[in-house]
Formats: sequence, C-alpha cells, structure tokens
Amino acid sequence: MYYVMIALGLSFAYINGMHDGGTIVATTISSRLTPARKAVFIAGIANFLGALFLGTEVAQTISENIVSFPLTQSHSAACCYIFVISAFAGSMVWNIFTWVVKLPSSASHSMIGSMIGGGIAAYGLVSIQWMAVFVKVILAMLISPLIGFAAGFLFLKIMNSLLKNATIACNKWIILFHKLSSFFLAFSYGSNDSQKVMGLVVIGLAAKAGSGPSVPLWLMVSASLALALGTITGGYNMIKTVGMDICKIDIHNSFASQVATIFVVTLANLTGLPISATQVITSSVMGVGTGKTPKSVNWGITKKILLAWVITIPASALIGYIIFQLIWLLH
Repeated sequence: MYYVMIALGLSFAYINGMHDGGTIVATTISSRLTPARKAVFIAGIANFLGALFLGTEVAQTISENIVSFPLTQSHSAACCYIFVISAFAGSMVWNIFTWVVKLPSSASHSMIGSMIGGGIAAYGLVSIQWMAVFVKVILAMLISPLIGFAAGFLFLKIMNSLLKNATIACNKWIILFHKLSSFFLAFSYGSNDSQKVMGLVVIGLAAKAGSGPSVPLWLMVSASLALALGTITGGYNMIKTVGMDICKIDIHNSFASQVATIFVVTLANLTGLPISATQVITSSVMGVGTGKTPKSVNWGITKKILLAWVITIPASALIGYIIFQLIWLLH
C-alpha cells in the first residue's frame, strides 16, 4: 500500500499537469505570441523549477489543515495509506471526467474534496478541520477568482491608458514582458500545485516513519517532474476553452490576464493558500474581456465553468468517500 500511495501521488501530479498545465499558457497561445508546442514545453520547465524553489507553505497547509494530522497518525499506517490513496484516486476520477469534457475545473480543489470525503470515511467527521477548510479553501476559492477578475479588468484599463499613444518600440517591450510573465506564471503555478501533491503524500510518509510532516527532497523532485511532464505531454485540452471560448484574446488582453494571475498566485504561495490557478486565470480572462466590453465575453461557457467550480468539492468528496470504503472492504 505504501508504494501504491506514492505511485498514485505521482500519477496524480502528472494528470494535474495534463489537466491544468495548458490553461496557464492558453492566452499566450491564443494571442499567437508563442506556438502551442513551444509554449507548453516552456511551461513544463517553469513548472518544474517553480516547484523546487518557491517553498513548501502550501504543502504544510495540505498536510496539517484539512484533515487532522494527529488523527491520521493515531490509527494504523494501512488506514493512512488507504486514506491518501482514496484522496488521490477520487480526485483523478473527477479530473479525468472534466478533462474529457474540456471544463477547466480545479484539480487542486478536487484533491481537497477527495481528502475531505476520504477523511470522513477513515476518521469520522471530527477529523475534518472545518474552520481551516472554510477559511483557507472555501473562502480562498471564492475570493481568488474575484480578485483575478478585478485585477484583469483593472490591469487592462491601466495598460490601455498607458499605451494609448504607444509606438512600435513599446509593443516590442510588451511582447518581451509578456513572454517573461508567461514563464513566471507557469513557475508560480508549478509551485502551488506540486506542493498539494507533496502535502498529501507527506501524511502517508509520516505514518510510516512515525515523524512529523516534512517534505523530503526526493518527493519535491519527483512530484515536480511528474507535474512538468503532464504539462508538456497533455496540456492542450483546456487551451481552446480558456484561450478562445471565453472571449477573443489579443496580446494586450493576454498580458493583462497573466499579470493579474501572477499577482494572485504568488500571494497564495507566500501565504500557504491552496488556491486554483485554473480558476484565477479563467476569471482574469473574464475580467479582461469585460474590460474591453462585456458583450465580448461568452457568458454561456462561463456559466458552465462556474458550475464546475461549485460542484467540484462536493462531487470529489463523495467519490473519495466511496473509494475509501471500497478499498477498506477489499484490503
């Protein structure tokens, strides 16, 4: 069970990259700044580097603030392994479903939802740290897209005002900064999302070692590499939805949405909030579209995206609960 848990965690990181990786560079591709293959490859490299160099605050939140860490360690190691496995497996089921139907839901929040469902099945309702979940997950999930939307709207307005009389030379600088922002956005995303995988695996590692939660170097490297490979090999399915279906994206819109997303995701990394970069980049695209004109936004597709956001946590929690019960009966 121990090695199954680790293998499933790395598989989840890979699927996470496939599911969300393309979303991060969707506007870069749709604005024709960078070809799709090149953009996704660079994003994968940035994912790997970001996961290694931007700390482990988010991992600590996942390992200690969703399901009671002392409770996970007070039961048998086998129970802990199955809990971690059910959390990863439940999230993967939901992520594969939304990936197939091309809905940019949050792989991060599906994992947290599955943790809640698996935690209830394994340790009871009392094991869930409801206040921390509400503050660090639910509120962050609600507020971060709103900030992304507002920041995208404002950054576009500011940029349009500053560039009203821009020359061709200014546009060259915008293109350069846009490419840098694409890299740093993927860098920040890699850190936030890979740490969620590390944080969940750490719960199982601690059960085996009988120690406190800490992220070993081998886990940092392997989770980062799996996420990067997922982005490089499969990060295309969400590009059309985010980069083309919400609103028409040009270089100015794309740059504004990316700067807005970098602002929100970096803040989350520093404060240890496990937010969804997918939600933030999507909402920032809505924001820049609204900044141009509200009629330019495809509100039909945004309604479907919002629905996916709302149902992700409860749906994945139910799946995680069922998977734990099934594995527990069969083990």
